[in-house]
Amino acid sequence: MSKSSATQLPHFIGDIPDVGLEDRINDSAGLLTFACPDEEALLRAARGVGEVMIHPHGDARGVTPIRLTEGRVDVGLTTGDLLAHTDRPATKVPPRYLLLWCKQASDQGGETVLYRGRDVVRYLAEHDPAALAAVTSSQAAIFRTGTDEYVGPIIHLEDGEVVGLRLRFDHLVHFSWDVTRTMPAFQAALKSVERRFALQAGQGYLLDNRIWFHSRTAYTGDREMSRVMVA
Repeated sequence: MSKSSATQLPHFIGDIPDVGLEDRINDSAGLLTFACPDEEALLRAARGVGEVMIHPHGDARGVTPIRLTEGRVDVGLTTGDLLAHTDRPATKVPPRYLLLWCKQASDQGGETVLYRGRDVVRYLAEHDPAALAAVTSSQAAIFRTGTDEYVGPIIHLEDGEVVGLRLRFDHLVHFSWDVTRTMPAFQAALKSVERRFALQAGQGYLLDNRIWFHSRTAYTGDREMSRVMVA
């Protein structure tokens, strides 16, 4: 698939600013796309909205390269499909914001795929209320990473509004029987509301990790992304 032009990117704001970014995130329902010249500009923008979080696979600045990495089996560090997820779902307080910047685009594939939690809830409320009850249950899933563990809903609702999401599909998650039984309906909901776009080098997105799931399609070539998480 051809790469997206700026006019095709959702909520595109042009060059990412150092200040005033959080208001623009809130005005766009938790998703922005942007242009950015380098990682330092990305970090300045990230620091403008909160504290940059250090990740074990990142550098001392808080930048984590997302690319094919020999010897690693994490799907995110391969060229395969990366299923819908949120970042660091096992931690007590996951990152609030995620910034992902395209350092080098893929030859083919590598599309960003996003899913707004509110849209998933609306779909399930209409098409499969049992699946909605399962994924919003207090016992929906167990996430474990190292010493971190979280037990709770995949979609956390308060007064009918999405206030938190946690999801991954790998050996570090255990779903309840009700979630497992209704998983086809949940997957159908994700597919129905997905938003796709392909980033060119120098383009990126910022999303609210509490209210959006994200994923990536398989790709070919030397695609490399730089990720920054913000508390």
